[in-house]
Amino acid sequence: MNVTESKEGSLIKMCPMNEMVWKQEYQVEKIALAMTAIILNILSFPVTILMNALVIMAVKTRPRLQSKYNILLACLAGTDLLVGAASQPTFIAGQIYVMKGFSLTEYCRYRKEANIIYIIPILASLYHLTLISVERFVAMKYTLRYVTIVTGLRFKIAVVSSWVMACCPAILQSLSEEFEIIIRVANTLLGCFSLSLLLYCHFSVYFVTRRHEERIKCEQVSPQAAADFAKQKKALKTTRIITMTLLVCFLPANVHYFFLPIYFKSSSYIVNVIVLSQPVLVSVLWFNSLCNPIIYCYRNKKFRKTCKELLKMKCTNFKEE
Repeated sequence: MNVTESKEGSLIKMCPMNEMVWKQEYQVEKIALAMTAIILNILSFPVTILMNALVIMAVKTRPRLQSKYNILLACLAGTDLLVGAASQPTFIAGQIYVMKGFSLTEYCRYRKEANIIYIIPILASLYHLTLISVERFVAMKYTLRYVTIVTGLRFKIAVVSSWVMACCPAILQSLSEEFEIIIRVANTLLGCFSLSLLLYCHFSVYFVTRRHEERIKCEQVSPQAAADFAKQKKALKTTRIITMTLLVCFLPANVHYFFLPIYFKSSSYIVNVIVLSQPVLVSVLWFNSLCNPIIYCYRNKKFRKTCKELLKMKCTNFKEE
């Protein structure tokens, strides 16, 4: 009995909810926030799947879109597609159970079992976005050596490594409780390293871009070189928009998670409602997977045109059937 109670206590300790907010007096708030999260995810996940599938198909079927940069965008779309196809439906199911009267122990156990489905796409998205930022860094700073630095083999190794880094810790964490804290620390360190590398690339490329612009103004640069620079700069700006969107979507949930130990020590009504808002904040985090393909299509005319063609083709085939 003591062993069972110890396991349950350990399970609740690692959970984003606590016994305080699971009391009957917060039942209305809990159901209202769970319902809000369900509605947000039901509205967004079909569009997330559709838009990211279109981006992947566009790169796969159109040779003119198969640059290394666009292939990385398609890989990022693959992680976002996984969010829409696996993470969000699993999350919706969990919130439905909450509305039906999940106990705190059952909720925490479900969260732990579903954690692998939640965490892998998030980490994979972060690592792929870091790869895109590094690729833009090399393209802008080492333009003449780009082909020799970003080779096909290195490209494949980098993409596979991103998935391995995302999957292995999450899988090990689900298999063994002994290494749970170590793996959480490792994930945190890897995430911080990726964000630091990502920000370093963007700040470095900003100054490189400024120097290139001054050179184009002061020197007689060929029209072709100026056009190539403008194209690279546009791709860089797209990457910056994607990065800013990721940071905006990730910030609320990560700040909430960081302050959870402080929240759990408070008995304030407002603080407990903030704790219960965790499902809504996670839903905002997953909006990033919906925003990314919209950004690609908005920023790239070829992407937009190809996605429209693919969508019309699908609609025509559906009508004929």
